[in-house]
Amino acid sequence: MKKILFVVFLSLCLTICVPIGGWTGALEDYEAAKEALNQDKNDEAIRLFTKAIASGELAREQLKTAYKFRGNAWFYKGDYDRAIAEYTKAIEIDPKFAVAYYNRGLAWHIKGDFDKAIAEYTKAIKIDPHYAQAYYNRGTSWRDKGEYDRALADFTNAIQINPFDNEAYINRGNIWFLEKGEYDKAIEDYTKAIEIDPKDAWIYFTRGNIWNAKGDYDRCIADFTKVIEINPNNNLAYLNRGIAWANKGNHDKAIADYTKAIELKPDHLAVYMTYNKRGIAWEKRGDYDKTITDYTQVIKIDPKSAAAYHNRGYVWYLKGDYDKAIADFDRALEIDPSYIEARENLQKALDAKERAKGR
Repeated sequence: MKKILFVVFLSLCLTICVPIGGWTGALEDYEAAKEALNQDKNDEAIRLFTKAIASGELAREQLKTAYKFRGNAWFYKGDYDRAIAEYTKAIEIDPKFAVAYYNRGLAWHIKGDFDKAIAEYTKAIKIDPHYAQAYYNRGTSWRDKGEYDRALADFTNAIQINPFDNEAYINRGNIWFLEKGEYDKAIEDYTKAIEIDPKDAWIYFTRGNIWNAKGDYDRCIADFTKVIEINPNNNLAYLNRGIAWANKGNHDKAIADYTKAIELKPDHLAVYMTYNKRGIAWEKRGDYDKTITDYTQVIKIDPKSAAAYHNRGYVWYLKGDYDKAIADFDRALEIDPSYIEARENLQKALDAKERAKGR
C-alpha cells in the first residue's frame, strides 16, 4: 500500500546575510555547496562543504548547518552511516538542533532501526513541539513496529499541527482500513486527503476498495472511474471496477472492464485474476466457450492451479462434455488431493457419463 513510508524533508536552508564586500572564501564554498545540493550534485556538495568546514572560518550557525547539509548529501547518496555521523556532529555543536535529530531519525528509519528513529523524532519534538513532520515520521516508525495506536496518535498530532498534510490523513486512513477494520474512519481520512489533493489517483483507488468491502458498489465504481480518468492506463482500476460491476450483476460491463485490463497489461501479475474473473462473468452469461477459453489462459499462466482445472472442468460438465470434465477434475485432484469440491464434481461427471451411456 502506498504510500509514503515516511517523509524525507532534509534540506531546510537557513538564510544567511551577505556581508558588505562579499563572501569570504569559506562562505563562498558554503553557498556553492548548498546550490550543488539543491541541484542533486551530491559529490560536489560534499567536496565544497568539506572545504568550508576545514577552513575554520565558518561561524557556529554555518558550521552546524554545513555538517547537516553534508549529512543530507550522504543521505541522498544512500550512505546512511555517514549521514548519521554528520548529523551527530551538527548536534554536538548545537544540542537543540531539532532538524538534525529529525534527519538522523530518517536515517535510522531507513536502516530499519525504528527504536532509534523514534528516539530521534522524540528529541526533535521536545525541542520543537510544533514539528509536524517529526510527529508524522515518528508515526511511520510506530506503524512499522506494529504499534498502531501510537502511530494513530502521532498522525493525529501531525494533522492538528498541519491540517493540510494529506500524507498524514492517508497513513492514518491506512491503519484504520488495514489494521483496525474501521472502514468509516478510513473513508473519512481518505476523503479529506482527496480534498487536499484531488488528483491523487491512489487515494481514490484505496477508497474504492473500501466501498467494495462495505458492499457499496456504486461508490466503488465511482472511485475507480475517477482513477481511470486520472490515469487511463491503470489496469488494476479496470479490474477492480469490473469486480464491482460483477457484484452488481452487470456482467457485460464487468467483461468490458476485464478485457480492457488485459489489453492494457497482458503480462501484469494480476492478469491471472483478470482472466479468471472474466471467465466467471462469461459463465454467468452462459457463454461457456469463452469461459473455457479464459480458464485455459489461467491454466497457461499457472499450470498448478487446481481451481482453474476444476472451474474449466465444471464448464465442460455444463456443456455435457463429460470426458473433458473428468480429465480436468482428475487433474485438479492430482494437484490438490484434498479438493473436496473437485472430488464431488468428478463423481457427478462420472455419474452423468454413465447415465448418458444408458440412453
